[in-house]
Amino acid sequence: MRTTSPDHAAGVRSKPVIRLLRRYAWRYRWSYLAGAGFLWLTNYLAVSIPGQIGHAIDALRASQPLGRNVAAIAVMGLAIIFVRSLSRILIFNPGRYLEYHLRQDLFAHLLRLPSAFYAGHRTGDIISRAANDIGWVRVMVGFGGLQVMNVALAVALTGWKMVALSPRLTGLTLLPIVAAVAAAQWWIRRLFTLSRQNQRQLGDISDRVLGSLQGMATIQGFTAERAFIDGFRRKNLAWLGTGMRIAVLRSLALPVLVLSGGLSLYIVIVAGAPLVESGALTVGQLAAFVALLTVLLPPLRSIGWMLSVLQRGRASLERLLELMDAPTEEQLSGSIRTASGRGPAIVLDGMTFSYPGAGGRPALEEVAAEVPGGSVVGVFGRTGSGKSTLLRLLARLEQPPPGAISVDGIDLADLDIAAWRERIVAVTQRPFLFSETMEFNVALDEHPDQQRLHRAVRDAALEPDLEALPDGLRTVVGERGIMLSGGQRQRVALARGLYRGGDLLLLDDVLSAVDHETEVRLVETLASLARSDRQPTVLIVSNRLSVLQHTDTVLVLHRGRLVDSGEHSALILRSGPYRDAWLAQRNVPPDEMASEAAS
Repeated sequence: MRTTSPDHAAGVRSKPVIRLLRRYAWRYRWSYLAGAGFLWLTNYLAVSIPGQIGHAIDALRASQPLGRNVAAIAVMGLAIIFVRSLSRILIFNPGRYLEYHLRQDLFAHLLRLPSAFYAGHRTGDIISRAANDIGWVRVMVGFGGLQVMNVALAVALTGWKMVALSPRLTGLTLLPIVAAVAAAQWWIRRLFTLSRQNQRQLGDISDRVLGSLQGMATIQGFTAERAFIDGFRRKNLAWLGTGMRIAVLRSLALPVLVLSGGLSLYIVIVAGAPLVESGALTVGQLAAFVALLTVLLPPLRSIGWMLSVLQRGRASLERLLELMDAPTEEQLSGSIRTASGRGPAIVLDGMTFSYPGAGGRPALEEVAAEVPGGSVVGVFGRTGSGKSTLLRLLARLEQPPPGAISVDGIDLADLDIAAWRERIVAVTQRPFLFSETMEFNVALDEHPDQQRLHRAVRDAALEPDLEALPDGLRTVVGERGIMLSGGQRQRVALARGLYRGGDLLLLDDVLSAVDHETEVRLVETLASLARSDRQPTVLIVSNRLSVLQHTDTVLVLHRGRLVDSGEHSALILRSGPYRDAWLAQRNVPPDEMASEAAS
């Protein structure tokens, strides 16, 4: 059995931002490169204008014509508008595409994760990562990336021009700015910690809202609105508190950087005036130096915002990669593929299984049984006896212990999970219906085979119900099939399994909510499946013995153990839970039940 992949192992070792750039941003490298080129040109023109201003001032003092300088300034200003727009388009647009690909890959990855992953992660937190965190990653790559390049180019080009005018004055001017940037390092570390905490709290809020909406009938039915409002308020206040601390840090960064800029401007005036008096600088050059400083200050003032975006984006990226690094079912499966087209023979060899977090208490313990290929096997037991767990293990929704289950002589844990799933049909005890049409819920396909679809609907005894629906198969059934009854939802799920077909049918209490007449019809449908050319292996979990009496054999589970097995006719003659249920379902009076049980 595989536990991880080389790509996954390499991904864990890589730095998050490097992984993002290598996997998603590299394909847009030419767009980023062209955008960086236009951004360089934007900053080059911006730092060239102060030089023209200085020449104009010196020309004015010398009573020389200014037309040439004014025209150059105007042309440069218009050019800046054009190239700045191009740089933003070329850098921002890839961020949108990156967000699209990242969202697609994350959704596809989530669909491949095992059920154990979802048992340990809150749905609201996953939704928050898939929605809010991806947005912050886009902002980091787009606005944040642009700002990083802009600040770097502005500092480099402006510093070059300033040094060319006066190295000494440049050194003195940059002292307060360098000190402010050094102080920002503390903000960076603190912002990262708070950003992760803020995103986690937002996930808590999303989970609370989602759970409340899903359980709205229970909340309103028990008038528990106040308790849920109070619980939401506590989570909302925690999120607000962290957000306010982030806002305070961001608001402190801007005044410090503004103050450093003001000090730099003061130093230019104090230290520059003697240089003009001594002739080391002209008045125009000093004015150009002041203008260069005003060009430099806005990018430096944006550092506080930029650091916040980068840290929040990095925190969001790490949260996303935690999901994308989770091992998929394929990484946990083997590689053997078995032949399809016939019902598999299944052997349970002393299987013991415990759910994670169950404290070691087994859901199934030392279960040993054989299921011949092409047979119809019933599974009976009281609530909590392990019936659904058995079917989940066979469907590989849970990971069986090595050697515990074999299929046609091959360990189930060694089978390729995707190929095995192609052979099985699993209809769960509580079917999930999507807020789509009845047609889509049966076929799980936008363009289903109409002949197969209508045959599955007919075999699942759904045709009479379609006549009562406003649009028949095109009727949208609502969130979780809310407009259907429990029996209708079960039959839609059964039709879904019949539409697909397979070599192994796992039916988990699919007839519990149907009436007796419909039950008889559906039992006949399942019996006909077993007699078909494909002759699938069928496992039916049910507490209705009227269903199980039509099976070839019945496995009787009690508290996770297999306590009996055999044909229905034999089991009702032996004392045990199966016979007790048979007598109770026949409405045998207690005194007669005792006498029959003793016989």
